[in-house]
Amino acid sequence: MNPSAVQPSTPGVKAAKVCGILAILFALTCVGFPVAFVLGIVALVQHGKARRLVKAEPGVYPPVPATGLVTGILGLVLPVLMLPFVGMASAVAIPALLAQRERAQETAVLSNLGVVRAQAEATLLAMQTKAPGQTPSPDLVIQALSTDPRVQGLRNPVLSDAPAVQRGTSGPRGTVMVYPDREEVGGVTTWSVKFRAVVKRGGQDRPLEAEVITHTQERVQGRTEDGWEVVQPPAEAPPPPDPQ
Repeated sequence: MNPSAVQPSTPGVKAAKVCGILAILFALTCVGFPVAFVLGIVALVQHGKARRLVKAEPGVYPPVPATGLVTGILGLVLPVLMLPFVGMASAVAIPALLAQRERAQETAVLSNLGVVRAQAEATLLAMQTKAPGQTPSPDLVIQALSTDPRVQGLRNPVLSDAPAVQRGTSGPRGTVMVYPDREEVGGVTTWSVKFRAVVKRGGQDRPLEAEVITHTQERVQGRTEDGWEVVQPPAEAPPPPDPQ
């Protein structure tokens, strides 16, 4: 009978083999480098322990195979060799992931902006239907939005601890800012409710804007002899040229 067949397994041989194989597997996944280093060191330590036992008692334990030593070394070397590839992959993958995240956040903010604008239009229509002879002011529309259940149910997709909708002209990123506005161009005054949100794209802030016009009014330039208002009086004809 072969003496080595009845010899007990050398303590540490199996542990060195298992730890070395696991170290290689973790190194190849590119995400378990620290674990691969630790397992590789453990494999080498266990292999060295087994060899010392065999050297101390050569007749008790069988020779130690080199499996634990080889796999342990590979577990330490592979992470170092894989680092450049991981760096190149990260340089491509991380910006792509960030860009995808920014696009998703922008889409969600645009959805919030559309909801708030639609609710403002519905509120304005309800006010005009209820009181046809009265002109709703932007402040009344904004006040109604502050208690609208659908608006209150929105969430900020960029900053979870920031409000989704807030009154004012500037606020946290991702928050839909709502504020009244009055603009006069060419004798026409326009009152409106403005909506503005800021998102991040390509590392820079990008504003998203919308508005709901509540009413307009043309400035009266004068009155005719019959009392009619003249909104845009005709321009005076140029004087005839001097015959001289």
